[in-house]
Amino acid sequence: MAKSTPVKKSKAPPPVTPAPQPEPKASGAAPNVTLRWDGARISEWNALLKRVPRSSLTQCFGYATAMMTVEGWKPRLGIFERDGQPIGLVLVLEKRLARAVRVAKIHRGPLLAPEAQDWGIVGVAYRLLRQAYPTGLLQWPSVIAEVPAGPLATTALTWAGWRHQPGPGYRTVWLDLTPDEATLRARLDPKWRNKLRQGEKSGLVVEVDRDGATLPWLLEKHEADRKERKYRAAGSKLLTRLRTVMHKDGDVLVLRALLDGEPVAGVLIFGHGVAATYQVGWSGPEGRRTRAHHLLLWRACLELKAQGRVAFDLGGLTPDVEGINTFKRGLGGEEVELAGVWN
Repeated sequence: MAKSTPVKKSKAPPPVTPAPQPEPKASGAAPNVTLRWDGARISEWNALLKRVPRSSLTQCFGYATAMMTVEGWKPRLGIFERDGQPIGLVLVLEKRLARAVRVAKIHRGPLLAPEAQDWGIVGVAYRLLRQAYPTGLLQWPSVIAEVPAGPLATTALTWAGWRHQPGPGYRTVWLDLTPDEATLRARLDPKWRNKLRQGEKSGLVVEVDRDGATLPWLLEKHEADRKERKYRAAGSKLLTRLRTVMHKDGDVLVLRALLDGEPVAGVLIFGHGVAATYQVGWSGPEGRRTRAHHLLLWRACLELKAQGRVAFDLGGLTPDVEGINTFKRGLGGEEVELAGVWN
């Protein structure tokens, strides 16, 4: 039976100055928000996810299923409601260590619908999570908060009872897919756009795989590249499981660039709600020479737009590896930094 957890009576979050979009707005008195656990149907979850323009892959139901199968994390699903109406969701992954320690992690959540983008609601949502997951000797919760870094986020999460851990927050580039094709192309960095033209004139053929049948080929290349260049990335077992549980909903996209019939580059993208995440990319020598990756990412943007996606997460920014960050910034998106890790 589903349970709703009301927020305990307390003072409203400290008043804050209204923040520019896309940050949540300021609020007054504490809103009537509750958290309902483990009562959501998959259809309800997916419908709510689609109400969040910039949803995260790690808060979708397919990710929960894959993490349970591959890494043994037990998912717990929560729905935030305001006056009885759903306004947001959260996926918590739980695991027991030595049958005693309860580990819980929230990766880039919770997610709130646009009408709930209010710092008062944000503060109450995180307080409800704090009440459900207190920190203690045998309680080890953590959250990578899906709110923009800054003093407003610090105020809201500290008021909610969370403690910030040292270190920068997750950074990525979000690309708005709602403009028409001509506008998207005009927003590309001029050097990036020039390399795209080279790719379009190089004789490459782009193969679009909406089922993920070519994923084993791409993951073989990805694993070899990961070992050679020694960077961290999701493992092939998890990515394969994600493909298995997500492709029936049309949320898997693999694009390959072929030169004279031979694949020279490829990308893997996962959809979630009306957003998508760039997950894996690989280019061989011929792919780099022909600017295949520029062509693949551009064609991916058009494919996602045709699917009705409105936002594209370019997969995070890391210490620059052969210009990857520069490459992602070149698509003309908005660079964001999240509020970091809290426990």
